[in-house]
Amino acid sequence: MKFLTVGKHPKIRIVHSRFLALVVLFLLLVCGNRLGRGLARDLSAFAGLACVIIAALGRVWSSVYIAGRKTSTLVASGPYSTTRNPLYLFSLIGAAGLGLASGSLVILALLTISFGLYYPFVILREEESLRKIHGEAFEAYATKVPRFIPKMSLYSEPEVCQVNTRQLRKAILDAGYFLWIYGALEVVQSLHNASILPTLLKLP
Repeated sequence: MKFLTVGKHPKIRIVHSRFLALVVLFLLLVCGNRLGRGLARDLSAFAGLACVIIAALGRVWSSVYIAGRKTSTLVASGPYSTTRNPLYLFSLIGAAGLGLASGSLVILALLTISFGLYYPFVILREEESLRKIHGEAFEAYATKVPRFIPKMSLYSEPEVCQVNTRQLRKAILDAGYFLWIYGALEVVQSLHNASILPTLLKLP
């Protein structure tokens, strides 16, 4: 399957993410949302913030276990004991959170559908690599642990976990982008409400 090769090139992932970010940024700068101000907007922003915090903390938590040994070691403890792809799961939660924070169903759908159309190929490619490296051990792990939706009854964790501090620091910075983007969304919404930014169209 030709599309699976996208998981082999991190730069493609970066280009995909940046292109999507530019599209969303453009929509946010020129469009308002129909929620405007009030309780509905506040609830949407609160739900978005909750998702963004969960995503940031979840990605850091996952990175504690896997940072620096993504393919060299078959990690099957902590968040990886409940789902094979916790980093991508938390990224999806973060994307949904940013969509909620925007107050627009269009942007929420754009972010989540884009994730759903692209990342399954990345996941399949990465699992193909793990299968080649770890063989039967990965097959046993894949049979037991779900690919994406967590099964919390499987949760297990070690008393001690060795951490690659350099990789963990990078993971913390990466996770922080969700919070920075959330803050930027709130600033843009405030500028629209104050009529400083033009509202050419109101997105549902």
